[in-house]
Amino acid sequence: MLNRIKAGIVAGLAAGLAVAVMVLVYDLAHREPLSTPALLAGTVLGTPVDVEPGLGLVAWVTSVLSAGWAISAYTAAHFAVFAVVGVGAAFVFAGGRIRGNVLTGALYGALAGTAVFYLGLALVAPEFLAVPDWRLVVLTNAVAGVVMVSQLLDHPERADGSLA
Repeated sequence: MLNRIKAGIVAGLAAGLAVAVMVLVYDLAHREPLSTPALLAGTVLGTPVDVEPGLGLVAWVTSVLSAGWAISAYTAAHFAVFAVVGVGAAFVFAGGRIRGNVLTGALYGALAGTAVFYLGLALVAPEFLAVPDWRLVVLTNAVAGVVMVSQLLDHPERADGSLA
């Protein structure tokens, strides 16, 4: 059981990293680096967190540094939540009752990850429920689920499609 928990934590952290990278790429594509984590950090912590991408480089770096504590706190919470969701995945896909593959991983991520995201948002800032584009949230969490299942299937203690 301890091995299953460890495997789930690793899988969840890998999925959390995948989501963080996807969000960073999204923000960079919109020329607003770190604006999503700043928005979420400010929402969760109940404090305004400004990252001003339209400023010059020096002013942008200064705004990121001043918002760094909030973004760091949110990032730590982000990875902790993904570790818990990863442990859940380790138990869902253990024992071979539900076969882990790309489809089941995507479904798990889309359902569990999205439910956890919106439940958390509803608890801390219900006024922001409509802010994130739900399609992006579901897609990002589906990719996270695929990453989780991939990590779990590559776990060295795996036997017959399940964790030992």
